[in-house]
Amino acid sequence: MLLIIKELELGMPSSVERKLTTILCADVAGYSRLMGQDEEGTLHSLKNARKIIVSEIEKHSGRLINMAGDAVIADFSSVVKAVHCAVSTQTMLLAHRQNAPDDVPLSFRIGLNLGDVIIEGEDIFGDGVNIASRLESLAPKDGICISGTVYDHVKGKFPIGFNFLGEKKVKNIEEAIPVYSLDLAKSSNPEGKSEEPVIQTSDAEEQALRKQIRRQAGFYRRCMTVGCLVVFLFLINILSSPGYLWFIWPTLPMLLVLALDGMRAFGKGHYMDQWEEKKLDELKRNKRHKAR
Repeated sequence: MLLIIKELELGMPSSVERKLTTILCADVAGYSRLMGQDEEGTLHSLKNARKIIVSEIEKHSGRLINMAGDAVIADFSSVVKAVHCAVSTQTMLLAHRQNAPDDVPLSFRIGLNLGDVIIEGEDIFGDGVNIASRLESLAPKDGICISGTVYDHVKGKFPIGFNFLGEKKVKNIEEAIPVYSLDLAKSSNPEGKSEEPVIQTSDAEEQALRKQIRRQAGFYRRCMTVGCLVVFLFLINILSSPGYLWFIWPTLPMLLVLALDGMRAFGKGHYMDQWEEKKLDELKRNKRHKAR
């Protein structure tokens, strides 16, 4: 009774059935173009591919929801089995394409999402399905994209490579979605260890990171040098004039410079970078002015 009252207060009809499930969405990349080029051949290849997909869904305890046009939607009670199914499906489709050269080559894209859905008869609806569909559109040809919720459940469960693509804004979904692509080349790890996601960065970001690492490495080297000098000065001080600790005075400037160097090496001295950039721009402007 309390549950019914709460549902009425929230404006939710008690007759709506929901469940948490893993949704798989797949479709053919460039399907319209292929149909325009060869309708009969593309349809024949699609039927053959569907047989493989349906077989893999059943093999991994999934439930086929529908197959409209070139799209396939299925759901799984197990996240791990859903990912296994996606990987196995792409592997089997690739093998079929290699063994059936007369078929029109079809490249499928697959998206996987773990989400709450509304059950309506044999069909499912809701944001969970929409997100899986958007992930499928983000996947490359013969590739797989999964949401962050799926990744959280499968990391460490079986050997496969993951690439973190960042948080993506997709149509009709308010919040950005963490997206991972599966590196199928790493799906057979001989050591049986799970791969950590590879963070993809731009060339500019990588150069900045490398520069930061070099600064930090240089800072550690200078720490060792200054440390040796301080010990050396201390020993000379003790041996020559133990009653007066004069080694402190040459040590203080070195420590001050080292502290400033550390601030820059660990991201606290960005004003130096800005000064360098301004100086570089100024020199470029002067050079252009002289050239005129």
